[in-house]
Amino acid sequence: MRRSLLAGCVALFAAALLSACASTPGSAPQQRIAMEPTSYNEIAGWAGDRHAEALAAFRRSCPRLTAGPDVRIATDGGEKTITAGEWKHICDAAGAVKVGDARGARNFFESNFRPLIVKAPGKFTGYFEPEMRGSKVPSRLFTVPVYRKPPDLTDQPYLTRAEIEAGALKGKGLEIAYVQDPVGLFEMQVQGSGRIQLAEGGSMTLGFDGSNNRPYTAIGAVLVEMGIMKKEDATWPAIRDWLKRNPQQARDVMRRNERYIFFRDTRTSAPIGAQGVPLTAQRSMAVDPTLTPYGTPVWIDTRRPVYRKPGATESYRRLMIAQDTGAAIKGPARGDVFYGAGAQAADWAGRMNSDGRAVVLVPNKN
Repeated sequence: MRRSLLAGCVALFAAALLSACASTPGSAPQQRIAMEPTSYNEIAGWAGDRHAEALAAFRRSCPRLTAGPDVRIATDGGEKTITAGEWKHICDAAGAVKVGDARGARNFFESNFRPLIVKAPGKFTGYFEPEMRGSKVPSRLFTVPVYRKPPDLTDQPYLTRAEIEAGALKGKGLEIAYVQDPVGLFEMQVQGSGRIQLAEGGSMTLGFDGSNNRPYTAIGAVLVEMGIMKKEDATWPAIRDWLKRNPQQARDVMRRNERYIFFRDTRTSAPIGAQGVPLTAQRSMAVDPTLTPYGTPVWIDTRRPVYRKPGATESYRRLMIAQDTGAAIKGPARGDVFYGAGAQAADWAGRMNSDGRAVVLVPNKN
């Protein structure tokens, strides 16, 4: 997406809500990462995970891994290069496991990857796929345009959010849909993707199609600066609620974030991550691709908010696949969990900001 680059994420002050917003993947780790070997038997929760779900998500990465360039991944010895041929060997093994075979899926990961604990402190947030009502044509109800990428967009700073919302792109044929709720559209832009339930019937899945190359400002920080919220209260659900209750002030606050995201109709049933593959709820994760290559399995040990219980958290341990990135996702043990769509996903993503530990599964040499 985080794309997406559905990628972002509700990081502190909702900064991380940017699911695939625009980190640029590098070809190699840019720093030495402290990592420590471990065994699968020593990973708390490993035996109880549903490995077949993670394997299904990993398989979605395989076409990209086997056709892509060599990648370098950080290890306890510095780094190692993984070739497309090595990925093919691993992906062939993944394809040989029957769908739903829990034991076979677990054996696949244990046989083909070596677990390494990232010694840096972990930080985990979440993002989701927002949904809203809209139409392909404007009306009295649906007045807020959703724009595709302008043809004159380059890598230089473009029009600001305020200029675009004031009509700078109107009449240029860039509208792909119209929605009713400007706050909902802002949320989709922060997340990097979303879905519009069309008045004409059916739905439109929106994917990241570029930005105006303006700086991103977390509006949670703006509200704290204004004295409207306390730092500890600036979760995305609270921010969204304030924006909807204060529409006049909300416009000015949202415009403090100059970054504007353009969308495309992906014509898919699932959001697409920065790797270019469909994302899987609670199995796809946005990472820093300059340190962790796309397709890498990563075990996370952290805590997740309890649905509809403010302040309550629960243990959250599971195997994720690196398939997305985001502007706020930086560091070797930084992850942004894709939670899918719906009210529960929005609640989890909007309140998750947890410490924890990451264990990277590094491919074995074949």
